Order: sequence, then structure tokens, then C-alpha cells
Amino acid sequence: MERVYNKLKDLENTWRQDKSKALTPEQLQQIGLKGLILRPYQLEGVNWLIQRWRYNHGSILGDEMGLGKTCQTISFITYLMGAGHMKGAVLVVSPLSVIANWQDEFKRFSPDVEILSYIGGKEERADLRRDFKKKNKFHVLLSTYEICMKDVEYLEDIDWSLLVVDEAHRLKNPNSLLYQTLRELKIGHRFLLTGTPVQNNLSELYSLLSFVAPKVFRLSACQDFTEEFQDISDDKKLQNNLHNLLKPFLLRRTKNEVVLDLPKKSEVLLFHGLSAIQKKLYKAILTKDLGIFQQLQGTGPNRTSLANILMQLRKCVSHPYMFNGVEPEPFELGDHLIDASGKLHLLDQLLRFLWQHNHKVLLFSQMTYMLDILQDYLGYRGYSYERLDGSVRGEERFLAVRNFNEQDETFVFLLSTKAGGQGLNLVGADTVIFVDSDFNPQNDIQAAARAHRIGQTKPVKVIRLVGRDTVEEVILRRADMKLRLTNKVIEGGQFSSIANASSTAVSATQVRSLLQFGDSKLAPWWSNLGSCPI
Repeated sequence: MERVYNKLKDLENTWRQDKSKALTPEQLQQIGLKGLILRPYQLEGVNWLIQRWRYNHGSILGDEMGLGKTCQTISFITYLMGAGHMKGAVLVVSPLSVIANWQDEFKRFSPDVEILSYIGGKEERADLRRDFKKKNKFHVLLSTYEICMKDVEYLEDIDWSLLVVDEAHRLKNPNSLLYQTLRELKIGHRFLLTGTPVQNNLSELYSLLSFVAPKVFRLSACQDFTEEFQDISDDKKLQNNLHNLLKPFLLRRTKNEVVLDLPKKSEVLLFHGLSAIQKKLYKAILTKDLGIFQQLQGTGPNRTSLANILMQLRKCVSHPYMFNGVEPEPFELGDHLIDASGKLHLLDQLLRFLWQHNHKVLLFSQMTYMLDILQDYLGYRGYSYERLDGSVRGEERFLAVRNFNEQDETFVFLLSTKAGGQGLNLVGADTVIFVDSDFNPQNDIQAAARAHRIGQTKPVKVIRLVGRDTVEEVILRRADMKLRLTNKVIEGGQFSSIANASSTAVSATQVRSLLQFGDSKLAPWWSNLGSCPI
């Protein structure tokens, strides 16, 4: 680590001697930025990125979700293009769900920059490549993680001046194919965007640092890094050392720090019971597998079995119709869809109130089948809605987002937490409802930030539905503990204790405790319920 500290001292000495003046908004407008008024902290971010570029120093823009990382990046790229500082093109890699948003923002704010969206099927991408060879005219290429991995042989033939990776926490594993693929490309400068620069532990953070500054943070030194800082809970000197080490590479601001006029966000937990059929199913799952999971040791196939039991319980708490043979045959929509689930019964009352008071709602679930049930319910009640999950592609995604934000009559946006939780601007909503919670609380935070972000004019209410005395309650508690630790680490500039934080993977012991939670609470009504084989 001494080598790293020495390199940082050299960088600091260089920056102290830098007499370059910061860019003004007027200068950015002259260079080519159109119709975008940067807030002071955003202009500061652009200048921070420009300074890192000037000294070929990779960087991570880690602003909290909703603070405009995209517009800062577009301003940065516009400056580089307009000032003639780039010889090659820019590669922007992001989730598919936000490609259309990137393209739209470039057209709005930097119309002189030529954009190509390199997405679509195999044949469509082959046609795009043929057009590239004929015209060879684009400044920025937008693509997805998956396509970059598929078409690396083509992309590595291009000399890229700049690589921008959006939602860059995808690079937290240096052994992943995505990480290794992007490192193989010929890149002049690497720049990462992530609202969650620290999710689980120091090794994941080191992975991001090594990606943007491989000569400073060698992957081979990751263990040295984590060992040096693993025991700093009560060592202020080590805490300061780590904070100072990260400062040149990571810029992070939070909404509370820089956006004083952003409407308030409040969060509410709503607990619900289980319907009679849910109680029977819950009992059946536990009694069928209780003896099994108590004996499992949690490695290999055993751990998979434990996780499967956990998933069955989570499905049961959401809706019993997620199990084959439970819904009535022949199936017809009716009140039974609502009465069969304590969660949907509560949601039904909640949505009725929100609709009567002219609110607009983002409704998140992690499970596609649950989204199907919710879609049936919304149709049954006659509520107007849009839906976005992993099967919704390209232009269809863009239209769904636009329709929800612009059409007052669209009441609900039904989203999967994974596909709809990143990069989208859904300020048309003032209410966010989580039907189920993620083990990693950062995923839910990102999802809620679709509504609570710059451009929002109303207070935002975040509502989480939780099954009382079920696995959902313990998942929520564990996520809350993890979030408290992560918030302390990131927001306070303190990196203590993060080295000892558990990863998102759930151990067998944790799964056992999750499954056993509520056992005694459920026992009183078990004896009054018949068997319900599954």
C-alpha cells in the first residue's frame, strides 16, 4: 500500500500546480451544450471530471441516484468534443432499459454529437456494423453489457477515447466476464457511474478502483488493501487514510447535501396478515421441509435447496396463486383473486385510496409471475397502467415511460425491481410501493429513486408491504441493518466496518433462521388448519 500512497502524493502535487480555471456555464453553452442549466454541484462535477481527464486519471462519479449523473456526463463529453480533446469515439455501456434515455438526453442537450445505438438482434447488429464501415461517422456508441460481451471482437478493433460504464456496480466482481471483456478494449480513459459505489465490502470497492486506475490499484494487491483496512472500526487515522485514498478517484454527493429544494421523501411500512389459504400453504411448505433444512449443512446442492425453500415461502406470502393448482378452475377474474392474498387485499384498499386522491404509483415486485397477477388485478379493477419487465425492449420501454409521465390518466406503472429499478426517470409518480423487498436494500433504493429525483415537484411516499411474522419481516430487518452500515460508510466518508460486511449472498445459517422465524407465531393456527399438500 505504500506504493499507492506515493502515487497519490504525486497526483496531489500535480493538481496543486494546475492553474487551469474551472469552466463556466457560458463556456459550456458556447462549446455545444444546449438547453441544459447545470446546478452548481453538477458544474462542479463536470469540472472534476475534466481535471481527471486532463491528467489521464480514471474516475468514479458516485452521486446518489437522481442527482443527474447522466447530464453531468453528457456535459463532460460535449466539452471534450467541442474543445477538440478527443481523437476517438466514446463507448457508453448501460442497462438496456436506459439506452433510450441516454439517446434522448444527448439529442436534447448535445444535438451536434452523433449518437449510434448499438443494440438489437444478431442480424440487426451486423447491419449496423456494415453501416459503420461505410459511413464511419459517430461520436458516441451506446450499447449494453450483454452486447459488449457478445461482440467484443468487433469492439476491440476500435480505438476508444473514453469508456463510460453506467450502473457500474456491475463491475464489482473482477472475475466476471463483463469486467474482463471491458478491460480488453482499447480505452484511453475509463469513467464509471454508480449511485451505490459501496454495496457490500472493500474488495468490491477495490474492484471498481482497479478498473479506473489499474496502475495504482493492481488487482493482485486487493488482499493487501482489504487486510490493511479491515480493523479500522475504532482507528480514526486508518479511517482518514482510506477516505483520503478514495477522494481523488471518487466524487459522491447526496440529495440532502446539494438539492435543498427537492420535495420530501417519506417511507412507510405496512404489515399484513395471511389469508386462510396462504396459512395452509405456509404450513405445508414448512412441515414438508422443516426436517430437511435443519439437517442441511449449506454447501453445494444443500444451499440451493435451502434457497428454494425460502423462495417458496416468499411466493406464498405474495400470493398463493403463484403455485400450480391453487387457483380455481376454470379461472375467471373475480374477488377471489384479492381475497386469496393478504398482501393483495391490503394493496387493493391502498390503491383505491390513492386513485381517489389523484396519486400516481410505481408498483415494484421482484417476481415476474407476481407482476402477472398484479396485472390481472389492475385489469379487474379497471385501473389504467403501464408495465415494464425484462421482456419489454427498446422503443417499447421508452414509450411506456413517456406515456406514464405525460398521461394523467395512467394510474400505475408496474415494474420488476431488476428491469425497472435503474436509470429510468419516472417523476410522474408521487408514490412508490414495494410489493416485496430485495435482500440487497440498495436495489430498492435505486428503484425508489425513479420517482424521487431532480424534476420531481411533489412529496414522494415510499410504501413497503410486509407479511407479518413471515420471512419477509426478517428479510426487511436484515436489509435495514445492512443499509445502516452502508449509509454510515458512504455518506459519512467513513469506511470503517465495511470490510466486515456480509455479501449479498445469504448463508445457509441465515436461511435457516429466516425459515424458522415466525415458527412459534404460526403454531397456534396450524392446529386449526387442515393439510394442504404442495
